[in-house]
Amino acid sequence: MGADPTGLVGRDRELAELAAFLDEAGTDGAALLLTGDPGVGKTALLDATAELAVAKGMRVIRGSGVEYETDISFAGLHQLVVSLSRELGRLPRSLKETLEVALGLGVGPAPRPIAVLNAALSLFGEVAKEQPLLLVVDDLHVIDHASRSAVAFVARRLGGHRIGLLGTRRAESSGSFRPTGLAELEIAPLDDADALRLLSRRFAHLPRRILLTVAGEAQGNPLALLEFAGSTSASGAPYGGRVGWVSGQGREVRTLYAARVERLPQETRDLLLLAALEGSGDIGVLEAAGGPGLLDGLAPAERDHLVKVAASGRAVRFRHPLVRCAVVDGSTGEQRRGAHRRLADALADQPERRGDHLARATTAPDEVVAAVIESAAQISLRRGDAAGAIMRLRRAAELSPGQIDRRRRRSQAAYVAAWVAGHLEISHEIMREVRGDPAARSLAAAAAAGFLVLVTEGDADTALALLLKTIEQVPFPSGLPHGELETALFTLTLAGEYSGRPEHWEPLAGMLARFPDAPPAAAVSLARIHHDPGGVTDDLLRRLDDEIAQLKGETDADVVIRTALAASYLDRLPACREAVSQVIRDGRDGGAVGASMPGLIFVALDDLYAGRWRASADAAAELIALCEETGYHLFAQVGHYVAAMVAAQRGDLDACRDHCEAIWGWSGPRGLRRMENCAHQAAARAASGAGDFETAFRHATAICTPGTLPLFNPEAVWSAPDLVEAAVRTGRLDEARRHADAVRDADVARLSSRFALTSATITAMTSASEDMPRRFEEALAVPGIEQWPFEVGRAHLAYGETLRRQGLNRDARVQLAAARDRFEQLEARSWEARAAAELRATGMTRTAPGKAGAPLTPQELEVARLAATGLSNPQIASRLFLSPRTVSSHLYRVFPKLGITSRAALRDALEARPPEPPAARP
Repeated sequence: MGADPTGLVGRDRELAELAAFLDEAGTDGAALLLTGDPGVGKTALLDATAELAVAKGMRVIRGSGVEYETDISFAGLHQLVVSLSRELGRLPRSLKETLEVALGLGVGPAPRPIAVLNAALSLFGEVAKEQPLLLVVDDLHVIDHASRSAVAFVARRLGGHRIGLLGTRRAESSGSFRPTGLAELEIAPLDDADALRLLSRRFAHLPRRILLTVAGEAQGNPLALLEFAGSTSASGAPYGGRVGWVSGQGREVRTLYAARVERLPQETRDLLLLAALEGSGDIGVLEAAGGPGLLDGLAPAERDHLVKVAASGRAVRFRHPLVRCAVVDGSTGEQRRGAHRRLADALADQPERRGDHLARATTAPDEVVAAVIESAAQISLRRGDAAGAIMRLRRAAELSPGQIDRRRRRSQAAYVAAWVAGHLEISHEIMREVRGDPAARSLAAAAAAGFLVLVTEGDADTALALLLKTIEQVPFPSGLPHGELETALFTLTLAGEYSGRPEHWEPLAGMLARFPDAPPAAAVSLARIHHDPGGVTDDLLRRLDDEIAQLKGETDADVVIRTALAASYLDRLPACREAVSQVIRDGRDGGAVGASMPGLIFVALDDLYAGRWRASADAAAELIALCEETGYHLFAQVGHYVAAMVAAQRGDLDACRDHCEAIWGWSGPRGLRRMENCAHQAAARAASGAGDFETAFRHATAICTPGTLPLFNPEAVWSAPDLVEAAVRTGRLDEARRHADAVRDADVARLSSRFALTSATITAMTSASEDMPRRFEEALAVPGIEQWPFEVGRAHLAYGETLRRQGLNRDARVQLAAARDRFEQLEARSWEARAAAELRATGMTRTAPGKAGAPLTPQELEVARLAATGLSNPQIASRLFLSPRTVSSHLYRVFPKLGITSRAALRDALEARPPEPPAARP
């Protein structure tokens, strides 16, 4: 067993590489993962490297994966941190408290996973300030997921920190082991010569023929070589009557360990079982579970080199993971359940660990135990461990005596899997169990089933029918809804929101009227905000601002996303940016993937409104790809909407059309009116930029009738500038005025500076000519509008166009130049071309390079000539054997090249063109 690490046989190459690794780690940081079969010598190489690191003046901190702690988040990280109490005390208070709460060393609000990872990196960096640090993590393949993420996180950020991270994992774990991104060094079995050399050095009394037999059976696995030879007599017969070996070194080594464990006193075996199931090796916990005299009871195992007690006497460690496996495998089911019960009693102050041990100790349904495990699941969820919450809720359901409680807990697990964790397969699997349960339908089941069918298939009809029917059967509370009813109402609100159809939102609106005022992130408030943004009270706005201000310390992804959802309707996303970005980062690190998709929506929208269009398009593309990968097809439609709006404002008509058609093709057949309206808004915006106001009016009025702002239709407000401008530019002044009056009467201007600017701009556009300048000046004087650059540019453009038509060219140039410069900064090419054309009409000749004056292609010229004769797009398409959309695209490119903004100017612009050189003629 205990070969001298400095005398390892056949490992010269590996030891040289590890020495070089230590040199790099001690100066600039490095990480390395040793991989190989069980017993191949990974741990021996770890030991040798640790000794060499100490000799080089490095501090060594060790931890290891524990198979029976894989469900306990940060159990592995706890091993690395617990011995650093002095350095932990030197950290800033926020970082110190983050680690203490996450590791169960303190109490307080549950931190975000990313905050725990940053705090751990800071702690290790603090240690490395005094001397280089080597973190050694054995058996990374069985470490809990949260700790594995921490190890990978730290490993990727070691540059310049004088920290080395050295880990091991079994090669056989590759099927379930998620890559960490660490560099790997594969540890291969010894070759025949080295295997014989090792055996000859350790077992010189055995005949060579026996050594050859052992070497052949062990197949170069060092642990198998030593154990097989150590259990063999000089005659070749295995000690203990064992006859021969079977294939599989790990299984054989485990069998040998099992024989050694079996020889121990029963009291020692009982204590070893407690240690194996407890996992951390904490002597305090083991003494509480096993009684006083623990170390005396473990002495036989320690003398047999099966366990090792730390010098401090406060921790016990198994010499090899297979020892732990042998201990557990050699116990009976009742012995394991008894050990788990004793550990649960010893961990009364640690709800999650206590719940886990009770879950394993209990076989028959028990509501008391189920309630404890459910409570532990809620704690897991609040601290960001969605996977742990799902596992615990499912186990609580299994132990629920009542059918209603069993179905409720399973449904909650399915909902968390879909909404927070982003694990649709697990959610579907749990819902199949729920559907097979004969219990009556529950709110939790309806919420989970409705959410699944909504986000995956876009079937709002089924989701709404299911939820409305179930909610109507539940007695309404006298106060605010909570628990299952709150979850069901939130899902119902989402379904009604995406549907956007009166037959769906009218029953919801009636239901909302029965509840009092609620916090902004509650389902009741979210539904009311979506129902009628203009009806939002000043008190609700103040409370929303207060809740947004508290998001910085919020760890519950659900709370962050709900608050940001309310903020998105009321132009308060910038203040939510930090918290939402944390949710997205957690999702990228394997945390709340489900919540990260709405998070990407809010980041993309925030960038869109702020004029960061490249970043907005990138977020939308990431959202679409993630949704297609995970099956959340509904959220992908919002990604297409954001991408379409970016393209519309950039002037990329083809890209905008592609995204709009993707939305219409998927959402139209499913009756998702809300998403159809979003596509019409983007199409109207693109047509307005291209000066095709007839098309813009058609799309804008597909959202709402001029002069009306339907309930549950926020796009009616968002698209108001497109509808009003298109109506004005196509001679529909009455419709334009009615719509501007409707927006002003809705009182949305008090909600945000963007809404105030929009309302003031469309009011100015529809005012009497003598009042227009004053109205535009009022619009551009609205406080806080600089955070909405596109809307500001559009207001300048409308103001300048109005002044030019009134013959005030000098004043018009000021506004048009401001609009042109703003659009140029935003790379809003079609809008920039509109402003430049208006400037030229005032007598100002400066144009952006490559725009006005650019040559027309032969087909563009033909389309322009036919359009100049008064033919419509369908008529032109018929003559040229093109589609009407292609004709529209050609005209969109022709207008800026000719420096015009309408079809009426085509004839004069074509006649004024210089003759084409002969080479350019067909």
